[in-house]
Amino acid sequence: MAAELRRNPGQWAAYNSTGHCIVLAGPGSGKTKTLTIKLARMLSEDVDAPRGIACITYNNECARELEQRLDALGVEPGGRVFIGTVHSFSLTQIILPYAKLAGLDLPDGFRVATLHEQRGALQLAFERVIGGSGNPNDLSFSMGNYRRSILNRDSEQWRTTNPQLAALVEAYEEELRAHNLIDFDDMPLLAVKALKNNQWLQRAILAKYPILFVDEYQDLGRALHSIVMGLCFSTGIRLFAVGDVDQSIYGFTGAHPDLLQRLAEREDVETVKLRFNYRCGSRIVEAAQYALGEDRDYQAPEGAEEGTIFFHPRAGAYEQQANHLFSTVLPAALTRIPGVLFGDVAVIYCVFRSIATGIPI
Repeated sequence: MAAELRRNPGQWAAYNSTGHCIVLAGPGSGKTKTLTIKLARMLSEDVDAPRGIACITYNNECARELEQRLDALGVEPGGRVFIGTVHSFSLTQIILPYAKLAGLDLPDGFRVATLHEQRGALQLAFERVIGGSGNPNDLSFSMGNYRRSILNRDSEQWRTTNPQLAALVEAYEEELRAHNLIDFDDMPLLAVKALKNNQWLQRAILAKYPILFVDEYQDLGRALHSIVMGLCFSTGIRLFAVGDVDQSIYGFTGAHPDLLQRLAEREDVETVKLRFNYRCGSRIVEAAQYALGEDRDYQAPEGAEEGTIFFHPRAGAYEQQANHLFSTVLPAALTRIPGVLFGDVAVIYCVFRSIATGIPI
C-alpha cells in the first residue's frame, strides 16, 4: 500500500514526514488513504508497545471509515489504537479516568444527559436568568456556539460579549451538575480545563499516546485546537493532522478553519499539500477553482478524463425549472452514461437573492 503512494509526491512526503505534519488535502486527494497508511507505519515503526496512537475525527461515520481502512491494513482499533470523535476522546481518555484527580468537580456517578434532561435543565436556567414567557429552546443553538467559541470562563470576553448568554450557560451547567449530569458540549470543554490545569495529566496522555492523528481538522473547533496545542506543542506529542480550509461547512456550529491554516504556517510544522484530485476530471477541477475565486494549484492526475460541464440557462418559476430538469436534463444525462439510475444522481439547488430587494435572482 505504501508503494502506491510513491506516484504522488505529496502523499509520499506525508508518509515520510518525521515531525509534526499538517496535510492540506483538497477534495478527492486521497487524504484518508494517506492518513491510514501513515498511521499503520507509525504504529509499527515509531511506537513501542504498550504505547499507542490516538486518532480523532469529526463524527462517528468518519471514525467507522477509518476503522474499516485500518482493518484492511491489519490494524485493529482498541488496545493500542484509539479511533473516535473529540467527544469520545475527551470522555474516555481524560474525564472518566481522571475527573477526580484533575479537580473537575463532577458529582460521583455522573452521566450524559438525555435530550429531555437537557431541555429540563435549560428551562430551569431560563427561569432563573431571563424569566418571562419566551421559549428557552430558541437560545439553545446560541448557547452552544457561545460555549464552544469562548473557552476561558475567567476572561473579559466571556463576561462582556453577551452577559445574558454567559449567565444562562452557567446556570444551565449548574442545573445539569445538580442532577449529576454533563452534556456533549461539556466533554471537550472539561477535557480542555483538566489538561490546562494539570501538567501531570498532559504527561499521562503522552505516556499512553505519543502520537496524535487528527482528521477533518477544519471542522473540529477551538476546544480540539486547544487540546492539540497543549498536548503537541507543549507536552511533546507528535501531531499528524489532515484537513482543508475550503471544505469547512460547520462554521455555524463553531468550526474555525483558520486554526488549521495557522497550524500549517508554524515553522516547527512540516506542511504537505496534496494537489491531485482523483475524483474529478481536469475541467471540473478547473471550474471548482474558478468558483473558489483563488488558484489552489489542484490538478487531475495525468491520464484522467477531462470531464464535462453542461450549462442550461433557464428563466421562469421554480416549477418550470424543475420540470425542465426532470424532463430534459436528467434523461439526457442518463442516456450519456449507461447504467446510471435516477437514484445515483444528486441535485443541489441554490437560490441567490438580491441583497437590495431580497428577491430571488
